[in-house]
Amino acid sequence: MADEQYELLPHQLLSDLKYDVEALKKKLTQPDSKANELILEIESLKDSIHELHGIFKKALEKTDEEDVYKTIRNLNSRIDAVVSQNETIAKGMIAISDKLEDFMGKHPNPGMSRPMPMNTEIRPPQHSMGPPAFPGPGRIAPGPQMGPPSPPGPGGVDLPPPPRMGGDKKKSIGGMFR
Repeated sequence: MADEQYELLPHQLLSDLKYDVEALKKKLTQPDSKANELILEIESLKDSIHELHGIFKKALEKTDEEDVYKTIRNLNSRIDAVVSQNETIAKGMIAISDKLEDFMGKHPNPGMSRPMPMNTEIRPPQHSMGPPAFPGPGRIAPGPQMGPPSPPGPGGVDLPPPPRMGGDKKKSIGGMFR
């Protein structure tokens, strides 16, 4: 034993190492809040994986009893039935559309200038009505009301004053449509 050589270490280094070892022991016995949160998340993940494993086990037990090809054939037959039903519905809609076009061609509506085509293309509405015809010379909108100038509205645009709604609301609204 006398032949062994020892390396001399400063006391400060030894005390620092002792302090670090004690701090690590303390962290293992009393983890801080971040470590506690991490441990709780790991436990939650473990529980979720266990539940998922149970679900897969039940699903495997159910599918072991059935033939996969038989299940696929069953699903294909159901899809074919739905496709057949959709075709029947589409043919019925086309037949109704044709009947409606024939009816509209034989009995035109006086309010409509021409029957509307029944196709699948979506178009913006087109108005075939012209301006209303009034007897006498062309009508002109009344001029602006005279009074104190109003301050410009949003964006510098002069806006007319709002309508007055005094008295009975039904009478004032009804007067707008006369």
